[in-house]
Amino acid sequence: MIKRLFNALIAFFKELFKPIAFLKGEDFEKCLRRKVFTKANYELVMKTHDFHENNKDYVESSLYPDYLFRDKKSNKEFFIEAKYRENTFQGKVIWCKDYQFRRYRKLSKEIPVIIAIGLGGRPDNPKQIFLVPLDKIEYNSLYPKFLDEYEFEEKRKNLLDGLLDKVYDLLKTH
Repeated sequence: MIKRLFNALIAFFKELFKPIAFLKGEDFEKCLRRKVFTKANYELVMKTHDFHENNKDYVESSLYPDYLFRDKKSNKEFFIEAKYRENTFQGKVIWCKDYQFRRYRKLSKEIPVIIAIGLGGRPDNPKQIFLVPLDKIEYNSLYPKFLDEYEFEEKRKNLLDGLLDKVYDLLKTH
């Protein structure tokens, strides 16, 4: 009993001292799974390891985007890289570092990568969610006007189906 209490206290303190950026990222990832890539429509094939797992023993697959999903209707697989930002910086959304962009680009030649950006509000319920095929992105920072075309709204879920078709069409032309 004491060992269980001790383990619970250790887990509590580990969570308490997890960096805020990781907590926000996890909350946004959960939001995407709950609102956009639902269990009813998408099978979760892979999810990268969390902060604590990588802190103990780094898992190389953590270099991949956050999720690999399979569309239950089409059986097509695609990666999702989730990025939450509270607001823009100098009028842009900086969604990754240059080396990450290059790594995702290379990966997208094999399996489509979609960048999911949550902007404003809270990570678990952002004001806006954007789903942008990586092949449409040229830079690691994006202007809000560019993102407008890719805004996801729950009432427009069919946007996602059309977006996935476009991503696969782009992949075929490579």
